[in-house]
Amino acid sequence: MKLDTLDLPANLFIKDEFDFKPVAQSIDRTVSGGAVVESMALSYGQPIKLTGAWANYSLVVQLYAMQAAVSTKRILTLPDGTLKTVLFNIENGGLEAKAIYPEVQPTDDSDYELTLNLIEVEPV
Repeated sequence: MKLDTLDLPANLFIKDEFDFKPVAQSIDRTVSGGAVVESMALSYGQPIKLTGAWANYSLVVQLYAMQAAVSTKRILTLPDGTLKTVLFNIENGGLEAKAIYPEVQPTDDSDYELTLNLIEVEPV
């Protein structure tokens, strides 16, 4: 799995893969009590939460720098070759990295529990 050209840990998985409902729906009532249902398919907006892996400090720093360019669209390449255009989903947490063994001065090899909160957007 890659984010742009950056290799992500192999054991990251999409935690919320089937939570997204690709339809927007509005239900209103008429004065006579009938239901008026309007639906429309959504093309984009699926949250993608990648989790379940450890990453070293060096990778976390690179991901943190990518997140800082908040409006830059990224290409997420899934293990099956599927490409998704994404942004960091800051509202849902963006990059989350928690030290496995907290250190005063982490080295490039220090391990962090990694979670990436992304959102699929319209391709460039």
